[in-house]
Parts: sequence; C-alpha cells; structure tokens
Amino acid sequence: MDTEFQKDFLRDLRVTDSSPAPVLALFGKHPAWNDDMEDFGLSTASLRTCKRLLYLQGIAANAARQQSEAGVVQPYRHFLLWVRGCEALLIRMVESGDGRGPFLAAVHFDSAEMQRSLRQLLPALRSLVDQCLITQSREALGELHRQARDQISAELQHLPQDELANESSTTEEFFALRGLGGSRVFMLMKVSITRHDQAQAFAALSTAWRGSAGEKVLLIAQADPAPSMTLAANEPGTDDFWFLRKG
Repeated sequence: MDTEFQKDFLRDLRVTDSSPAPVLALFGKHPAWNDDMEDFGLSTASLRTCKRLLYLQGIAANAARQQSEAGVVQPYRHFLLWVRGCEALLIRMVESGDGRGPFLAAVHFDSAEMQRSLRQLLPALRSLVDQCLITQSREALGELHRQARDQISAELQHLPQDELANESSTTEEFFALRGLGGSRVFMLMKVSITRHDQAQAFAALSTAWRGSAGEKVLLIAQADPAPSMTLAANEPGTDDFWFLRKG
C-alpha cells in the first residue's frame, strides 16, 4: 500500500487557501487524438493521483482483462465520488465513442457544502462530457474546458442557500460504511439506491462517512442507470476497478 496515498490524497486543496476554488480536469481518450488525449487542468496532486490509479492503472488493467475473459461487460457510464474530510473528487466517466477507452472529467473541490455542491456539479459534468464527446477539434475542447472551469468556479462560490434534503444514512448504508471503516485494504460493498436525488444520495453517504471514518478515503460509484451504488474504502490496486465493468 502506498503510504503517500494515505498521507496526501485529498489533502492538498486547502494547503494554500482556506476557501479554495474548484479545479476541473479532462483526461483519457477522445476522438480528436489518436491515443491518450492531452490533459487539461490536471493541476492538483490529487487529480494526478486520480488519473494514475483510475485511468493509467485501473482502466488499462480492465482493458487487458477484458480481452482474456468471456462475457458481456458494462460500458463506462459512471459517476464516481472520492471523499475524505472536507475534500472530494467528482468524476464523470463515459466511453469515448471511438472504442479506445473512456473519457473523464473530474472536479477537485471543497466539499464542506457537499449536497449543494453536488447539485451544481452532477448536471454540469454530465453536460460537459456530452458536449466534449461531440466536439471534433482539440482547440474546441480546450475552449469547453475553460468555459466549464470558470462556470463551475462561479457556481460553487455562490451556492444557492435553499433547503437541503435529509442526509441521514439508511440502515443498509450505515452497516456498509461501518464495515468499510474497519477495513485496512481496498474493500467493496454494494448498497441499494433508495433516493431519487443523486446529490442527496452521495451527500448522505459522505456525511455519514465523515462522521465515522473521515480520515480514510471513501469511493462511491454509480453507473447509469443502476439500482445500486458501490462503496469502497482505502487505496485501490491495479485490478480493483474491474467492478466498473461487471456492474
């Protein structure tokens, strides 16, 4: 296990600023490039770690495994949320359309206002990725990144102070999180989706985790559409993202 992951991941956004601006990154596969696309906005250590663990290691291992295993695999069409304390990474991952792998958009943000932030970020990332995948030029993709970066920064700095939905965890979620909190290795658990509001569902899990095991890293993953969410704690290994392909 990488001690640097345990020490540093999702602990770098607040180092120089008590009210840091969100950081938006784009990476992965895109039809405008023959292979891996140019990275946009990969400017925090946590975002670079995310790319290494999820994309360079995890997705690459999935591609190799898929060639050797029979059976239908689930397409990449997911939201993933990595949470620790008051920092988070929200990732939108979708098949790039050229059959070469997924395209990813990720936001590293201050998650003190998790539910309100997710209400802005979930639709923003979904829309951004859809626009990026129909964009054919590298220059246009760069302009989309700049526009989305500025828009997301403005929205998260002026969050609407509307009434929040209940963030209490369900009994199933409570016991799943308790089991994950006691684990020292990467461990997966599935929980049923009981809320129609995705921001509320992610926020409830994040709040419960913060209150019990907030010093550890929690990963929440949900495919489109799926009747469950997958939860995982601690640092993932190279082969641990195969669950994204198997549902």
